Amino acid sequence: MRRISSIGLALALLAPVGLNAQDATITGTVRSQTLGPVRGAFVAIPDLEASTATNDQGAYLLVIPAERVRGQQVTMVVSNIGYENQEVTITLSAGVHRQDITLQERAITLDEVVVTGTAGRLERRAQAAVVASVDAGEIAEVAPVTNVANVLQSRVPGVSLQLASGTSGAAQTIRIRGAASISLSNEPLIFIDGVRADGGTSGSGGVGGQQTSRLNDLRPENIASIEIVKGPAAATLYGADASAGVIQIITKRGQVGGGFHQALSVEYNAIDQNFTPPANFAVCGQGDIDDGVPICQGKSAGDIVSDNPLVRYDSFRTGQKRSILWSGRGGGDNYNFFFSLGGDDEDGTTLNNEYGRYNGRLNFDFIPSQKLRIEAGFGLARVTTRLPNNDNNIYGWLGGGLLGDPTLVGGPTDGWYGVNRQNDAIKSINTTERVIRVLPRVALHYTPFEWFTNRLTLGADMTRTEFGQLFPKNSNTWYDAADLNSGDVFESRELQDRITIDYLGNISNQLTDWLSSDLSFGLQYTSRWTDQTNAEGIGLVTNAARSVNAAAISQGGQSRGEQRQIGFLGQWMGGFHDRFFLTLGARVDRSSAFARDADVFFSPKVGASYVLSDDPAIRDVLPEFVNALRVRAAWGTTGRSPNSGVVATYDPTPYLIPNGEIGNGVIPDDPGNTKLKPERGIEYEAGFEAGLLDNRLGLTVTYFHKISKDLILDKPIPPSLGFDEDSLVNIGEVVNNGIEVAANAQLVTTRNFGWEANVALNTLHNEITDMGEIEPFGSLNRVEEGMQIGAFVTRRILGFEQYKPNPEEFPDSMALRAVVSDEPEFFGNLLPTFEGSFSSTMNFFGNLQLYAQLDWKQDFYIYNNTTQFRERQWGTGERWVRRYEILSDEERVRRFGPFVDSEGNNVNQGAVNVAYIEPGDFLRLREVTLTYTLPQNWASAFGADGASIVVGGRNLGLWTKYSGFDPEVNSSTGSRSRSDFLTLPPARRWIARVNLQF
Repeated sequence: MRRISSIGLALALLAPVGLNAQDATITGTVRSQTLGPVRGAFVAIPDLEASTATNDQGAYLLVIPAERVRGQQVTMVVSNIGYENQEVTITLSAGVHRQDITLQERAITLDEVVVTGTAGRLERRAQAAVVASVDAGEIAEVAPVTNVANVLQSRVPGVSLQLASGTSGAAQTIRIRGAASISLSNEPLIFIDGVRADGGTSGSGGVGGQQTSRLNDLRPENIASIEIVKGPAAATLYGADASAGVIQIITKRGQVGGGFHQALSVEYNAIDQNFTPPANFAVCGQGDIDDGVPICQGKSAGDIVSDNPLVRYDSFRTGQKRSILWSGRGGGDNYNFFFSLGGDDEDGTTLNNEYGRYNGRLNFDFIPSQKLRIEAGFGLARVTTRLPNNDNNIYGWLGGGLLGDPTLVGGPTDGWYGVNRQNDAIKSINTTERVIRVLPRVALHYTPFEWFTNRLTLGADMTRTEFGQLFPKNSNTWYDAADLNSGDVFESRELQDRITIDYLGNISNQLTDWLSSDLSFGLQYTSRWTDQTNAEGIGLVTNAARSVNAAAISQGGQSRGEQRQIGFLGQWMGGFHDRFFLTLGARVDRSSAFARDADVFFSPKVGASYVLSDDPAIRDVLPEFVNALRVRAAWGTTGRSPNSGVVATYDPTPYLIPNGEIGNGVIPDDPGNTKLKPERGIEYEAGFEAGLLDNRLGLTVTYFHKISKDLILDKPIPPSLGFDEDSLVNIGEVVNNGIEVAANAQLVTTRNFGWEANVALNTLHNEITDMGEIEPFGSLNRVEEGMQIGAFVTRRILGFEQYKPNPEEFPDSMALRAVVSDEPEFFGNLLPTFEGSFSSTMNFFGNLQLYAQLDWKQDFYIYNNTTQFRERQWGTGERWVRRYEILSDEERVRRFGPFVDSEGNNVNQGAVNVAYIEPGDFLRLREVTLTYTLPQNWASAFGADGASIVVGGRNLGLWTKYSGFDPEVNSSTGSRSRSDFLTLPPARRWIARVNLQF
């Protein structure tokens, strides 16, 4: 297994402990009514103080020592969140007892605990706003996921993900309830076990629009659950920087008294490029024939020829991923632990795309007394990503291949664009990012009194990134720039440290039989410190000396910065008869991003939750098919802070002193704005949860409405002031609203067949409602009142007319032209207004599971710039070269013009893009897996307690009218655009995985 083989050899499994023949051993499998394994179920015999937990395949093993076995009857209790508790009576005797358990699922689990996404009462029944939860452990076990983005994709309504490209290791964008900011980031905050973490994108340039993501550093297999905190729910705990939502990642831990379990997983992926690159076309001229151009020999002037250099050079390969992961978890009377080691080694579908990820994690909890719990965690990741040039880049595979000229086949470029000996030239470009990431954490839970709890969390996310790019020195004139052919090396080093100190206290009192009170208070301090140094060297003596100092010419720079935030919070939650809950909360924040005399950011919150089905008066009038019903509503304020723009800045510049010496001076850069404030999001939501049809159907419905005010925009300033940058001001307003629906159903529950399904739907209305004094801006993606952020605009075609192109020379000659609108008009949305997913799991005979997921997005557009560039700008597209053969007159004019306005004035071709702004609507078969759980005697052949084999695939089917490679790609890194410009589409993956449980 190449580089990860050493890891596999190093992971030696512990020998199983021998069992006394006089012991009583109880073993079996815990399954749901739909026959799926119940992972992490707690199995206990309270009278004997014996307990354990099920493994990922639902199996458990409980050993009672011989001295406690007297033939007595005991009660075994099996419990897990989301299921009804099950009690079984067992007569203890020496030997092995098999006891399989079936737990009844609860479609809506109001008593489920929200781990960290809220304060006060943690049960879901008390929460006034939605905190969605994803069972990452279960998904990683059965679904073909490779990163955290895959775990989140299409599983939670209102959470939209889009991969930038199909390059292995590439980043993705995440939007929660649309886009709220025009100029700041719309990415959610990332927390790992309560510690602020880096989940953003990074990239030092040189590879087109591609970036990597720190979210990809994490292994899905190490994650227990992911909480998505939306809207008002984020106001109290996360405050002034949580306007785009919060993703809280909860890593796996052990279980007190849970015994010891080990797991080994080995996986292989075959990665298919999942598209066929189109050919390039050209017309042979008489000069080409006379000059002996090879591809035109034997042709006549005007004949059309084609070539596909990407196919001819076999530039794509079947990628491969090799993965291994070992983990152990368990616990004793007053401690528990989880640790894992794993590695991934992936080759992408292009010849210089590689991705390697090596992770270790240790979580340890110690409970020295009933009053104190100490949690310690340590995560370590080393990630190496080699990215090919892609997107808008002539040194990329698609840029060089799709812009080539067939008439140059046989020449120095051999039908490619920009470079000679294309495969060798591009493959030799080495762009590599190396990341070492350390995630330490300590948390203290102290309960001095039963009514007073305290939690103190200290943690950090420390990342060291090395980025390097080498254009090798060569004598083949591979590249069209002399400095690149002489050898060009670029190096960047970035240090980024995030520190979190978080305290949360809670005073809980049962004031009367019907009234409870929870008073929460705390503070949160976070800091982010960065230091980046870069250098470039031009002119290498030899490629072996890949360093800036080894170059003839060198230059460099450095930047550093620190941003600190502190917030104080308070919240009161009153519970009435344990069914009606009222929440009042507030938080104040200060950030170092603002001036010293700036006002604090105040984030209030109010909400209510009412469990109607627990109210006897209402319970009696509810229909029998309604088993549980809760209504809720919440209102709250969050924000988003900029990284700069408050203080005026200046750039250093040299100047000439009259005596001929060089002096050091400055020129104005950013005028700053000491009155700048954070952007403010004011959001309310209302909804309900219902358990229906004997808890076979669970339904969650939420309506949300968010107004984002004080948006930060660039306000043009007079050039006479001398500043290079415009001033940032708080002006503008954006509205996001929509409906989110999540449903889960147990469709069939029979002895040998179980079927469950999940549906997630959401709508989105995004609109800029106020831009103050700022004029609309953006030519293709517009920022203008009454439209989505970045909505597509273009001059529309109003009709076609005949005209005389040369009335004086050819008075009888007529041609067709398009009449277009005088100004650009709204053409389509950037963000989908309707998204959904459907996933289904079928279990056969308790050991065969079929899982599949479909997802779709509707009512959004994408700019097919690849086709536009090949047809209009470069002339290599088939529709351009053969336009008189394969296109109707109107379709030809629609694409290529000529265009005139209503007064007959000529309109530039680039202003009319109706042919290239295409609907991106799609339906995709995202995931399919088939899991076979081996019989126990087969698993024993591997020395395992349980074993399963998983086969399946990802991105297996796509239905769309989009004519480009894939409607999900986006070569634009900004939040206000969506384009496909020479971008590698998402790959298709076939997976095979073996899981062993010990």
